[in-house]
Amino acid sequence: MPTLTLDAIRQRVRARLREQHALVERLLRRRELLAGSLFMRWGVCGKKGCVCQAGQKHGPYYVLSTRSGGRGGFAYLDAARAGEARALVKAHRDYRADLQRLRKVNEQLVVLLRRYQEATTRRGGRRVGIQPQTST
Repeated sequence: MPTLTLDAIRQRVRARLREQHALVERLLRRRELLAGSLFMRWGVCGKKGCVCQAGQKHGPYYVLSTRSGGRGGFAYLDAARAGEARALVKAHRDYRADLQRLRKVNEQLVVLLRRYQEATTRRGGRRVGIQPQTST
């Protein structure tokens, strides 16, 4: 990594803190989520002379797949409920993506704060905060 000035490190830390704050705010605002997936299914009934025998299948049937307590489950939904479920499943995926981004921002903050501490120590300043990592 290139050597950064103390001001440049401080600016990067502040930027990461702003991003961290925005992510936490967004995560706290999320209320309704649904962990699972939604898919459409088409069926064939098997009745003689039915249109599904000629290739025009019955459906679509909207199926919500979820896991709870280590067990999977399925629920059939009507079109209106499928729309609601689709929005809630997307909200859960967005939530997980925001959590992943927050982890990355936090890791970047730790690295920047260590660099700041090392740069301050080289200049003869006081050591405060996180101890530098030692190689093993």
